[in-house]
Amino acid sequence: MQALVTLLPEPFFQMVEDIWTELETGFGCQHTFTRPKPHFTWQYADSYDDTYPPKLEEICSGVSSFETQTDVVTRFSESDPVLFLRIVPTPELITLHHKLWEGLGPFWHKPSLLYQPADWVPHITLSMGTDSWCHQKAAIDFLTSLKLHWTFKVDRLTMLELNENNEWDGGKVFFFGRGDTSRS
Repeated sequence: MQALVTLLPEPFFQMVEDIWTELETGFGCQHTFTRPKPHFTWQYADSYDDTYPPKLEEICSGVSSFETQTDVVTRFSESDPVLFLRIVPTPELITLHHKLWEGLGPFWHKPSLLYQPADWVPHITLSMGTDSWCHQKAAIDFLTSLKLHWTFKVDRLTMLELNENNEWDGGKVFFFGRGDTSRS
C-alpha cells in the first residue's frame, strides 16, 4: 500500500505521538498498522506506477503553501472505532485534493474510494482500535479535554509505502511551489 500524506510539522508531530502513547497506555487504544508518522492522508492505493513523480511534481509546483486548522475530535459514525481530529476543509485544501485526485488517477492501482472528493474527510487519526481493544468513551473524554484547535502550514506532500513488516517507510517528498523533490 502507498499513501500520499502531509506529515505534521512540530510541535504537532510530537503532540500526536504523545496522544497516541497516552491512548495506548491509558485506554488500550491501538493502531491497525505499526504506528505511522503523525500525518493526514490525501489518498492511498494498493500501489502507484513508478512514473507518477513528474505529475506530482507538476501539481506541487503550482501550489503555494497554506495554513490549515483542526477543530473537533470525532468519529466517522457512532459504530466506527476510528477516533480522529478533523481538519477544517478550506477552499485551498479542497482545491488541492481535487487536483491530486484527478492528476494521480492514471497512476494508481486499486485506490481507496473513501478518499475520492465526494467522500474525503480530512483528518488526523488518533486511534484505530476496535471497541474490544479501546475504552472509547474514556478516550473521547480524554481527547475532548485537550486543546486540539491547531493551525499549521501545509507546504509539502510525502508518498509513504507500507513495507512487508507492516511499517510505513519514509518516502519521497514533494515541496510546494518548487517542483523539486528529496528523500527523507
